[in-house]
Amino acid sequence: MSQYVCAFRGRRDNYQVPLALAEKGYLEQLITDFYAVKSLQRLAPILPKTWQSKLAFRSEVGIPIEQVSCLWRTTLLEHIRHRLGFSPSSSYSWLDQNFARAAAAQAQRTKSDLLLYEPYAWEAFRASYRHAPRRVLFQYHPHSEFQTHLLTEDLKRFPFVQHSFQEETGKHLSPQLQVRVRDCWKHADLILCASSFTQKTLVVAGAEPNLCQVIPYGIDSPILPFQEPKVDSFQALFVGSGVQRKGLHHLLYAWRKAHLPKESLLTLVCRNLDPGIEVLIHETPQVRLIRGTDVQNLRNLYKTSSLFVMPSLIEGFGQVFLEALSYGCPVLGTFNTCLPDLGGEEDGIFLTEVGNLDQLTYQLEYLAQRLPANPELRQKARFCAERFSWQNFRNKLRIFLCLSDFC
Repeated sequence: MSQYVCAFRGRRDNYQVPLALAEKGYLEQLITDFYAVKSLQRLAPILPKTWQSKLAFRSEVGIPIEQVSCLWRTTLLEHIRHRLGFSPSSSYSWLDQNFARAAAAQAQRTKSDLLLYEPYAWEAFRASYRHAPRRVLFQYHPHSEFQTHLLTEDLKRFPFVQHSFQEETGKHLSPQLQVRVRDCWKHADLILCASSFTQKTLVVAGAEPNLCQVIPYGIDSPILPFQEPKVDSFQALFVGSGVQRKGLHHLLYAWRKAHLPKESLLTLVCRNLDPGIEVLIHETPQVRLIRGTDVQNLRNLYKTSSLFVMPSLIEGFGQVFLEALSYGCPVLGTFNTCLPDLGGEEDGIFLTEVGNLDQLTYQLEYLAQRLPANPELRQKARFCAERFSWQNFRNKLRIFLCLSDFC
């Protein structure tokens, strides 16, 4: 199989896409923003422990370090813009072009193919080459037009989420930046999606169904003995950004409306909050807000909560659902997520329609009675997560590339 150039910022999908390629020698280069390259690794022993942990987080032992290239100037410029108060989405959209151009240049030099996520594909897919590279797109987020329509309709009902609406839809961006994400699929030879819902949004936009392959994400399940939570009351948990797209405002309204046992508690773990949603949180009883937490505390919350609930309006996947299931925590979400691909109620997976507050309220009331002291369902939730390992994801990715004449 040909070698591929990958490019993205951050620790996208735990580096699983470039790792899948590197495991069989199919990775030409990973282009990223910040990575624990050799020079930084040599400095690690003298750095503060917080920096040591950051370096460990920004590396993957299965990816040869000599095949990783960092765009340090782009990284520096990104942080400068953040400090100056520029919108994060505008900074990302503008700087993402650098990753795409770097990927194009590397593919040109090495006559490699391209496997790129949608924010980093536009310039690389449209560039001219002396060879004929394969252009493989990983569409990790639903199509932007589908999302904009859905969020616009929701904004009419809940105008106080205007702040996160602007960030999520990119309405404040120039047309030249909006088209990069909206139309990059048109230049792809093959499209990979992490959920059937994401595939559906691309087909609605005009993509050929046979060009879109669904490969659900995975998780490395914790190796822990199963323990039944000692809490008998209904303990619901939300983990994620407190923004419109995540449906937190829907959850808060349903929580206020639901007739729940007296000791019920909704715990919200959110680093970022839409200002309008933050006001709603403080007006809602039996809610605890945690503005970020460490990994160990988050694991304990998964293990001791009756239910993980995130009624997202739209998700490319929703990795946090798998995280909750892996700790035996049943989940409640919408059809516009990965959940229909993962299983059903027998697996501890419960669904509600997007924006249907009455149905969400009913599900909360129903699950408040069913879930506490139900160890059998928690065990099934863990079994469900174990079916979706990262190793399976990587295997399926490589197999599909080969079976699609990409060898």
